[in-house]
Amino acid sequence: MTRRVALATLGCKVNQYETQVLRERFKRANFKLVGFSEKADIYVINTCSVTKRADEKSIDLIRKAIQKNNGASVVVTGCLVEAEAEKIKDKFPQVKLVGNSDKLKIDRLFTPLDKLSYLTGFYSREKGSFIQDFYSHDRAFVKVEDGCNQFCTYCRIPFVRGSEIHSRAPKDILSEVQILINRGFKEIVLVGVNLALYGKDLIPPLNLTNLLESILTLQGNFRIRLSSLEPHLIPQGLIDLMLNSRICPHLHLPLQSGDDDMLKRMGRRYTTDEYLKLTENLREKIPYLAITTDVMVGFPGEESHHFLNTYNFIKEIGFSRLHIFRFSPRKETPAFSMTPQVEEGVKKERSKRLKELGGELSLKFISQFIGQRLPVLIEGKKDSKTQLLAGYTHNYIKVFLPGDEKLRGKIKQVRLVKAAPNYALGQL
Repeated sequence: MTRRVALATLGCKVNQYETQVLRERFKRANFKLVGFSEKADIYVINTCSVTKRADEKSIDLIRKAIQKNNGASVVVTGCLVEAEAEKIKDKFPQVKLVGNSDKLKIDRLFTPLDKLSYLTGFYSREKGSFIQDFYSHDRAFVKVEDGCNQFCTYCRIPFVRGSEIHSRAPKDILSEVQILINRGFKEIVLVGVNLALYGKDLIPPLNLTNLLESILTLQGNFRIRLSSLEPHLIPQGLIDLMLNSRICPHLHLPLQSGDDDMLKRMGRRYTTDEYLKLTENLREKIPYLAITTDVMVGFPGEESHHFLNTYNFIKEIGFSRLHIFRFSPRKETPAFSMTPQVEEGVKKERSKRLKELGGELSLKFISQFIGQRLPVLIEGKKDSKTQLLAGYTHNYIKVFLPGDEKLRGKIKQVRLVKAAPNYALGQL
């Protein structure tokens, strides 16, 4: 009898990539893949633990899987397992826990020939795995690096993902990217736990610029997008290379705070002046560039004047999109015991103000492109109410437009006709 497998993913693009690896392995082993809301024989939950809210969502998924089929095998992996294994086991003694380092072996638990070698440790850690598709996505994520050694004071990622850098061999990445291009993907997103550290552990050492230069030699109609890059780790040569039309003019540069005292307390390795100069240099050199960012509110010790500095700095930079997070204490980190802690009500109010500012900045950024034609990757199915398709420009403007659903997965020239906060309306 064919066993049914359901997979769920929370958190970052790296997690999504790793779930895709597992999805394809289960499929090759003749398991039937079903939606997570369906009854399955095996549930695999790839968790996140970057915030308290992520922890709660992960726990909720475990509970739902058990309720759906109490007799199913429930495997929990990802960062919450690394951080809270005992807590999960206390709540759900029947689940199997698998750490991040063994995540890509989960399918072996259910394939009899490999089960003994897996359990006795003879199955070696796999450095890379090729994927050939990306479930429910029109953009494909390709993981190129794992690990982060930066140890920001609020972040548990080095503890749950590891502080040692593991870069994939360029030849493996190139093979996988070419497979995905041949499969029809028009946009490849390079992802990593700390993408800017790619290649530092390789012999001889490489950097992200070297990798991109190699990817640009591949055949096919495609574009490359970079996921988050730490602003103080931008590799040499990257800015000049981004003039290549195949690299999306979009950089996500986490800011976290626009106050130098807060940045220092957070363990961030740049000042606001250095960040400002970087963005000015980027905009001077790269046409159409969009700069998006992460910003944290309510870090311990953040007072009104610190927040005001952040608000004004964000306004000065003029980001095209903000991702706003409320500080969440993580047990392993120095910030967990820092004082004074900021009240939740204050965090929510500051988050609301930044959200409003983000909408204003997004509208301002998009408005400068009204009347212009930009390349849009059509991604979304038609909305049932508006009958509009959705997609993203090369510089990460979300666009809604009329058109045939057969356009999905294609890059088309679209004229932007109307701007709104966080999106534009367009016409083919």
